[in-house]
Amino acid sequence: MDTLHDYIAWLGDFSIESTGFLDADALVLCALSYFDLSPVFKDGSPSHPVSDCLGMLERSEARVLITGRDMGYPELLREAASSRRFGTLRMESYTDVLRNDPPLQFSAVCFHGEKDFSFLAFRGTDNSLAGWREDFMISFTRTEAQTLAQQYAEEHLAPGRRWYIGGHSKGSNLALYAANLLNEEQLNRVERVYLLDGPGFCPEVLDPSGLARLDSKLRRIIPRYCVIGKLFEPKVSSTSIVQSSASGILQHGLITWGIDHGKLALSKDSDPDSVWVNQALDNWIGTLDSNERVLLVDDLFDTLAADGAETFNQIGDGPESLQRILERLAAFNPSTRQSLGDLSRFVLRSAWNRLMDQAEAELTSLGERCR
Repeated sequence: MDTLHDYIAWLGDFSIESTGFLDADALVLCALSYFDLSPVFKDGSPSHPVSDCLGMLERSEARVLITGRDMGYPELLREAASSRRFGTLRMESYTDVLRNDPPLQFSAVCFHGEKDFSFLAFRGTDNSLAGWREDFMISFTRTEAQTLAQQYAEEHLAPGRRWYIGGHSKGSNLALYAANLLNEEQLNRVERVYLLDGPGFCPEVLDPSGLARLDSKLRRIIPRYCVIGKLFEPKVSSTSIVQSSASGILQHGLITWGIDHGKLALSKDSDPDSVWVNQALDNWIGTLDSNERVLLVDDLFDTLAADGAETFNQIGDGPESLQRILERLAAFNPSTRQSLGDLSRFVLRSAWNRLMDQAEAELTSLGERCR
């Protein structure tokens, strides 16, 4: 199975205008949006070609803002910036905002082709606690990042260009939110909205029926093992399941998604193990009202930040750090303890039901073979 690295090597000498915009292009541009591009724009110029990111790499200033390992993102940036297909695109209107109280993590950038092609990319969640806290807040309220995404789209979707909008994870949620609130004139400028394994909206925040007018423009892509993209799952007609080189929840990383002769390497179905996880989470979330969700999010992230940590990397992964976190979790208010206990029971019950289903299937198969 090929990767995005292979895709750039294969089509890197061809402009997007010459081949048309392909699904894998959305993956590459959304991956590039995870980089801190401020070193490129520090000269005050409003526009830079993607090829200028090579200087950022050479000066060791390329920071990829994701939780966990870089998983090959710097190499992807180097390959994209060196190619004609992506290196000649101009980056404009880069914005990056991070605040702890109240929590806010928002970043977006526009990529413009030589003619009339443009792609607006919203960054997904970085490794900041503020960004993750805001992600959890999506379960019970509109967030400031969503408001900024709406304002950014309304301000930058200039006429005379063919616009594509996209994002991965939280960035997908922002892309969907912003597109949903565009007026008809602005929406007519949008060719497609790419939703890459991102959550939808709880009914208390946004009426899902309002997405019907967007459906023909939406392109939703999720990995076989999908959890994030199943939360408040948006109903989109054009939904594809893509294979991944990773296992389990690590398939969420779009850089692990497979390519097959320049197209996405698709799968016919979801990973069965992810299905029961989603069922457990759906059942659990359905038992919590908005106030319980607020308490859970506040208690959980106040605990994680109790030692002054602002990113997951600062929390620490040693036994002493884990013990402190567990001790604080044990001191949660009764409502939060109940919520976490319910989650454990739902997961265990779903796992048990899955084992019973597997055992029943094995016994049925054995009985048929013995006849």
